[in-house]
Amino acid sequence: MTPVAESLLTRIKLQLKTVPFLVAAKRALYRHTYLTSKFVFGLVRKPLFPSLMRFGAIRQLVFDTTPNPTLVVAQCQTETFIVSSRDSGIGRMLACHGLLDYQSLETVVSLLGPNFSRDLLVDVGANIGSICVPAVSRGAFKRAIAIEPEPHNFSLLSANVFINQVSGQITTHNLALGPTSGDSLTFELSDSNFGDHRIRTSSDAGLYGEDRRKTLTVRSDTLDSVVPDLKPEGTLIWMDTQGFEGHILTGASKALAKGPPLVIEFWPYGMKRTGSFSSLKAALLQTNYESFYDLSKPNEKLALTHDALDAIYASLGEFGNFTDLLIL
Repeated sequence: MTPVAESLLTRIKLQLKTVPFLVAAKRALYRHTYLTSKFVFGLVRKPLFPSLMRFGAIRQLVFDTTPNPTLVVAQCQTETFIVSSRDSGIGRMLACHGLLDYQSLETVVSLLGPNFSRDLLVDVGANIGSICVPAVSRGAFKRAIAIEPEPHNFSLLSANVFINQVSGQITTHNLALGPTSGDSLTFELSDSNFGDHRIRTSSDAGLYGEDRRKTLTVRSDTLDSVVPDLKPEGTLIWMDTQGFEGHILTGASKALAKGPPLVIEFWPYGMKRTGSFSSLKAALLQTNYESFYDLSKPNEKLALTHDALDAIYASLGEFGNFTDLLIL
């Protein structure tokens, strides 16, 4: 494509995104194209449609025009995932773009180096398995414990563990983690982003209309109870719980005392809503952890201090930006 044509195509795409009528027209055109292609490809002997699905734009077209709710098969290199057509977050990413999140785990494995034995991955907030399944199936870790509280996500997680033939290496738990054992927590559900279900501690409207979300009650335990015999030499804790990380770490004092490497999502907006930032700092700074990497710029190792965590919080702001930290 020539530079002039590429520039024109970019301007057209921007216009389609900003004019509601054109957005509707684009979706209608996509739907017509998809249905027509299914009809045409059904007439020929050679299966052309699967070949076209190798292209990201075609996968997006198919996913965005699939009726809701529908279960969609997402082929991601060597793994296969079942995702929901309603999920504009992780489900859409897997179906349209592949395992983008997994690149962060590969970065972490590289930073930990060859002397880290990679025996166990503890995936807290495992969603539908986009981290733990490839981690085990590709041999990055020998086994995994996957913890996911939301029932629909947990069903897809269980299915994805099974169809990728890693059931013997991944143990799944349908519960939330928190500061104490035996609790029941209120869980709010995002209607369109199944990676943004969260523990509810505030009913304020928020940036994402959280006050309008449906809720359910989930049972909760502590990380120390779920993984009582954690061996730090070969265990990585991977935690993405939408701002609730600090409260979970409060219930993980025994695990943290052993000093396993820890990856946490660092999301100031989520921490503000759950009131967890002070708990996060207390849990990390009262142990033997000394340094961390910001995985958005993993070439720089930083000292783990109050001031350093405050600086990252301030730089991201409380309006939705986030990063991931590897704590050592």
